[in-house]
Amino acid sequence: MANNTLAGKVIVVTGGGRGLGRAMARAMGDEGAVIVVTGRDSDRLADAHAEFTSRGIVSATRVLDVTDAQSTIQVAASVVEEFGHVDVLFANAGVSLVKSSLDTSAAEFTEILESNVVGTFNCAQAWGRHMLAANQGKIVTIASNMGIAGMPGWAAYAASKAAVINLTKSLAWEWAPNVTVNCLAPGAHRTEMNAGLLSMPGVEAGIISVTPLARIGLPVELGAVAVFLAGSGSDFMTGETISVDGGIRRS
Repeated sequence: MANNTLAGKVIVVTGGGRGLGRAMARAMGDEGAVIVVTGRDSDRLADAHAEFTSRGIVSATRVLDVTDAQSTIQVAASVVEEFGHVDVLFANAGVSLVKSSLDTSAAEFTEILESNVVGTFNCAQAWGRHMLAANQGKIVTIASNMGIAGMPGWAAYAASKAAVINLTKSLAWEWAPNVTVNCLAPGAHRTEMNAGLLSMPGVEAGIISVTPLARIGLPVELGAVAVFLAGSGSDFMTGETISVDGGIRRS
């Protein structure tokens, strides 16, 4: 355990069974938070729960497809019923698509928007309702540096993450002053999910060549920012998009 800066907080991380979601959940759990991870894959959730338990983290899991609004409402209610309250939501669940715009079908484009935008809205609405009733809470959405600057081959994904950024700003205005809503915009991080992409010829070298910090990010680094956003240090922040990308969007 670290400094227990998040002791007493109940934090939900959607899509927390693997990748950056799991890294953020782990980091916040190590700081004393009770962690609830959701996802579609029960085996991944069980694996995350086992890891967190081995680290002394109190955690729970819920199987959830965030595109199902009614299921999201039910899961949010069950978490509040079990723990009494939810302090922070990380709306992390989402999918990606790397494909030429001319080869992307309308169905594929819609699927990305449904998962990344509607899914994020469903979670924010479901947990936000409980936070507003309690007059306290923090919501952190997850976008991408591609949502800020775009990227060839990522049109659907970039569009969906740009929507998340502006959804965040709108909710921040609407739900102030007692519920804050901020956005994390990661760049390329070294996870099992993007190992295949980074191993493609020239991809990792190309990213590094336009990244001022000249490397790929580590999940633990995003976890540290998640700890900050979940804690008291972010109390006077809302509607912000925080880039954790080695400077690539400004290069």
